[in-house]
Amino acid sequence: MDRGLSDRARALAGKYRYAAAAALLGVLLMLLPVGGRRETRPADTQGVASVQSEIEAALAAFDGAGRLRLVLTVEPGTERWAGAVIVCEGGGSAAVRLQLTQAVAALTGLSADRIAVVKGRP
Repeated sequence: MDRGLSDRARALAGKYRYAAAAALLGVLLMLLPVGGRRETRPADTQGVASVQSEIEAALAAFDGAGRLRLVLTVEPGTERWAGAVIVCEGGGSAAVRLQLTQAVAALTGLSADRIAVVKGRP
């Protein structure tokens, strides 16, 4: 009885060895740390203001955005972007909010959860 069981186990192990290896590799890859997105870094305080006004001008050109104001913050003690707030006339539109969020994320490296787009008077 033991011999029959071990023969069946070997047959199954041989039949599914590639699937088992792929599953094991997948689990190992999931355990590896991920570097995440790299955020761009402003050079200094003057650089922050320059970058902020440049991005603000680009965002104002988006259809539906209207007049807007962009505020970028930097993490204390570092030169990394911490977050962004955009107040604009077109902030009530989901499509405008999405476009502005994606643009700021692309230009700063910030994730979408660190970018707020709200409707208001800039």
